[in-house]
Amino acid sequence: MTTSPEERLFLIGQAYGSARRRRAGDLRDATSQTQANAILGNVDKLEAQFLQAATAALDANGAAVEAAYADASAAQAAIEAAYNGAVAIAEKIGLVGDIIGKVGTLIKVAGGK
Repeated sequence: MTTSPEERLFLIGQAYGSARRRRAGDLRDATSQTQANAILGNVDKLEAQFLQAATAALDANGAAVEAAYADASAAQAAIEAAYNGAVAIAEKIGLVGDIIGKVGTLIKVAGGK
């Protein structure tokens, strides 16, 4: 299956949107200032990546693009599973941090840079 630029942007937007929507609850669950800073930083990074992706074409194709999309998609699914389960806030922060790297790779390879 080959993904489209629109599907790639949607996935990145989904990652950012879910982090933004969960920000208040995550901040409420944070047990330290370090965790609160990580939550805010993750949302900021995902917003920046979404804006970067929105201005990029994301129209490169190939195995590397599809692998990056699959990795980012799996990371988003892991986040959703964590929020649907009884997972500690520290693990949730880590999962959101993980998708930042996956989205960065997707933008890089799908943007042809």
